[in-house]
Amino acid sequence: MITTTTRWPVGMRIRPAVSRDATHVEVADTVTGRRFRWSPDQLSAFILSQADRDRDTGSSGDAWLAELESAADRAALVEGWQHWQERGWYPSDQYYVASRGCSFADVHDPDRAIRSRVLNEYLTTGGPPVEEAVPDGPRVELPEPLRPPARSLAQLLVTRRSGRAFVPTPVPAAWLSGLLSYGLAQIRRRREATDRAEPLSYLNSFGSAWDFYVCAFAVDGVPPGAYRYDLRAHRLIAVHPGDHREEMARILQGMWSPRSAAWTLGLVADFPRYQWRYRHEHGLRRLYLESGIIAQELTMVAGAYGLSTLVTPAQQDTPYLELHGLRNDRYAPVYTLTMGRNRGAEGTDFTVGIGPDDPS
Repeated sequence: MITTTTRWPVGMRIRPAVSRDATHVEVADTVTGRRFRWSPDQLSAFILSQADRDRDTGSSGDAWLAELESAADRAALVEGWQHWQERGWYPSDQYYVASRGCSFADVHDPDRAIRSRVLNEYLTTGGPPVEEAVPDGPRVELPEPLRPPARSLAQLLVTRRSGRAFVPTPVPAAWLSGLLSYGLAQIRRRREATDRAEPLSYLNSFGSAWDFYVCAFAVDGVPPGAYRYDLRAHRLIAVHPGDHREEMARILQGMWSPRSAAWTLGLVADFPRYQWRYRHEHGLRRLYLESGIIAQELTMVAGAYGLSTLVTPAQQDTPYLELHGLRNDRYAPVYTLTMGRNRGAEGTDFTVGIGPDDPS
C-alpha cells in the first residue's frame, strides 16, 4: 500500500494526452521514456488519497509504481537523468517525451492525397513559407571548388579527430569553396527543386530550414570577416568585415580553436521557414537531428582536405547572431564547425598536386 509519505519515482511528468482524446491524461516517465494513460478522475483520486486504485488497464496503481521503481533498467538510468536535472537541462526530458507522442494525419496516405490537400490549404490560407532573408552586402565570389582527394569513408571516420588547435597557416579558398559545394550539395538540390506549383515538393525538406554563415579567419583570397553563404549562387555575402578570432573564441564559451583556425562555419535555423511545413512539436526535434547529419557530411569533406574540425553547439546565441546581423526572434544558431589544418600526420595537405579536374 502506498502511504501518504511515499513519493512517486523521480522523473514523472503529468500532461494532457497527446491525442484528440480529451478524456485521458498522460503520465510520462522521463527517465525511461514510458508513457501511461489515466482517466483524470482516477489519477486525481490516486494522487489525493495515495490509495490502491485501479487504472484503466485494471492493474493496481500501487503495483504499477512499485514495479516502475524497481525496474532494473530504470535504476541504471536515474543517475544520468539526475545529471541533466542538476545542470538545468530539465526541459529537454519533457520535450523529448512529448515529441514522441505526436499523431500524424498522413500515417496512411498511399496516394499522397492527404498531404496534397493540407499543403494546398497552407498555400491558400497563408501563402508559401517565408522567403530567405539575404543580406545586402558586398559579394565575394568563390573560386572553382577543388575536388577532395579520393579517400574511403572508413578511412575518414577512423582518422577523424576533433581539432582544438590547428596549424596556423592560411587555407586555400578553393578548399572552402569545395567544402561548401560538395558538403551542402544535397541541400542545394532539394532547395532548387522546391516549387509552389508542386506543393509536395515542400515536403522534400531536408535542409530547408538552414542558413549557413562563415566567419573567415585565414583563407587565401577571402578577407577576414563574417559572411552569409549564398547556397544557390555559391558565393559569400559580407556581413561584418574584420578579424573576429577573439570574438568567436568568446562566443564559443572560451574555446581557443578560432585563434588558429581557418574559419568557423555556423548552421543557423530559420524557424518560421520550417514551422510552415511541420506545425507540431516533432519539427524541432527533427531540426536537431538534421544539424547532426549535416555536420557529419561537412566534417567528412573537411577531413578529405586534411582539415580537422571542432564541432560544438555550445555557442552563445545572441552574440553569435549579432556578429552575423541576425535577430533572435526568428533565427537560432544550432551548431558551429571550426576548421583548420590538421596538426596530425594524417592531416597534412592531401591535395598537393590535385586540381579540380583530376579524376582521382
